[in-house]
Amino acid sequence: MGKRQFSDEERYAVYTVHAEKCYLCGVPVDLLSMEVDHVIPEALLDDPPKLAEVLAGFGLSPGFDLQSFANWMPACGPCNGRKRSRVFDPTPRIQLELQIAAEKAPKAAALAAEVVTSQKLTKSWNAIKRAAAGGYLREDLRAAICEFASQTAPHREPEVAARPMRLTPLIEVISEAGGIRLVRGPYGVGGGPVGPDVHGSFRCSTCGHTAWNGARCVVCGQMDDD
Repeated sequence: MGKRQFSDEERYAVYTVHAEKCYLCGVPVDLLSMEVDHVIPEALLDDPPKLAEVLAGFGLSPGFDLQSFANWMPACGPCNGRKRSRVFDPTPRIQLELQIAAEKAPKAAALAAEVVTSQKLTKSWNAIKRAAAGGYLREDLRAAICEFASQTAPHREPEVAARPMRLTPLIEVISEAGGIRLVRGPYGVGGGPVGPDVHGSFRCSTCGHTAWNGARCVVCGQMDDD
């Protein structure tokens, strides 16, 4: 089966209810480059006997929905890239993560539904995403960022409520000349073409930036060997 394409509402809900951090390494992640991981891999949907065996090993019912908030957790690019379709052993740690996901699933579903009806939140987030994909954050986006933050604040987990919210990866422009921009990001220094006519093949499939160091996007950590 094809890989699930998560909606903005689903990503936002997973990110928010799970305290804005990677569930595997515990490092804070930003909303734009965060990846949603299936704790029990969705690839098992193509192998029903193996799926039944795994669900039984975790003590889950045969009807457990892999494509639900009860199985989705936020992850950083490197952790999710290492895990891929690996099936975890039913250790206490992973059992706990699944228990937490199940406990927070109703809240996540309600939040996702609320986002669908919030035109202000959707409009401001779309403006931020467009700006980040273009590699810039103009001064006139201040209103969009403030609007997004004010709409999100009531839903943040208590443990992160006092911390700044990470909406996009933190990047520093080192130089830009001849249509090539060199940046320092969370995953090192890299570069690539910039401008309105950059071909999509240059852009990271995860975060949309064009800053690469070899096969790694230095903004979100995505690895691409194609």
